[in-house]
Amino acid sequence: MPFSAIVVFAIVWGGLMVYFLTPFNGKMESSADAPFFEALKVSFKRLIFHKKAILAFFLLMFTLLVIWSYFISAEEYDLLHGMNRDSGDPVLYMSGVVLYVAFLYLFLAVRWAMKSSK
Repeated sequence: MPFSAIVVFAIVWGGLMVYFLTPFNGKMESSADAPFFEALKVSFKRLIFHKKAILAFFLLMFTLLVIWSYFISAEEYDLLHGMNRDSGDPVLYMSGVVLYVAFLYLFLAVRWAMKSSK
């Protein structure tokens, strides 16, 4: 997969994840005088326990399933047509997607905690 395709995928897919992980406005407010770590605990819960978070989970599972099935079908295609090419390791792509989701989740949680603790 070319690097430019991975970058476009990361931007579009990451934007969808940020949208799905961000709850609707005003759903869970914290006091402005709360310490940072207390606000961080609230923000971890806030990002997971809302209606749109289940869509983020489904998007992640669907993406992992598509990556896995792509590599399985590419191997079968190569075997059926007598080709010998290295299509890569699906575990690397799948772990990269999971790490990217974890980074987005932590970034959103820390950003909201910093805003609410000021």
